[in-house]
Amino acid sequence: MIPPAAARANTLKTLGIAARPTLLFVVAFALSITPHEAAHALTGYLLGFNSTIFQMWVNPDRAGATPAQLATIAAAGPIFSLTAGTICWLFYASRFKRRPFGLVFLMLVLVGIDSFLGPMAGAAFGGDFHTAFGFLGTPAWACVAVSITGFVLLAAFMFQMGQELEGWVPRDFGRVPSVLGATVAPPVIGTLLALSLYWPLPGILVRSTLGGSAIWVFAVIGAAFAVRRPHPDRELRAFTRADAVLAIAAVVMVRIFAMGIRLAR
Repeated sequence: MIPPAAARANTLKTLGIAARPTLLFVVAFALSITPHEAAHALTGYLLGFNSTIFQMWVNPDRAGATPAQLATIAAAGPIFSLTAGTICWLFYASRFKRRPFGLVFLMLVLVGIDSFLGPMAGAAFGGDFHTAFGFLGTPAWACVAVSITGFVLLAAFMFQMGQELEGWVPRDFGRVPSVLGATVAPPVIGTLLALSLYWPLPGILVRSTLGGSAIWVFAVIGAAFAVRRPHPDRELRAFTRADAVLAIAAVVMVRIFAMGIRLAR
């Protein structure tokens, strides 16, 4: 018979492992979204324009900018996110897939590539690519075609992410708790935590962040239909010391940018 203290310790460890995807989603959100905004500002700076960077948006000085320059600044954020997400995937797949720190890279992959495909899916409606296409005078039919392509790619990507995330939940969880821990808690609880970290925010950014989390429905489907293969070589842990260091760095970075940082020549 397992002593009550040991049983409680095992239960807490299991719950800690199950909560880790949600906590690391918040960390990855912060480490991806604010640098995404910085990429907009840095691109503008390199093109000769000043701007003020906040935690989730940029106020550029547009006077004198050409439409092509403004389109470049708008597209720089998603392109940066795609590049960062792809690099993180290479690290995850090649070295960290079976290590505890791998979940950090996986969440950075998810948020990074989502921050490219999301604006691509919104090309006909709103977001960075919509802004860029607007400056370039792109025909409406082309924007719609990009949006459809982006939505299909984003849905397929989130489906695959759901299958991958399901492997980071304790094996002794049933199917429903696994799906909830891997793909429901991060967009629901994690998004609310992220918004709290980023507060205050303009209402339009709150609505777009909450609305964007709806795409996780495809991750839920992916996790629900994932083949439950054992991962004896994958080490699952609760929140680690490295996680804590990244979380502190993310919080400090976001709160510094919340005050606004002027990037000027």
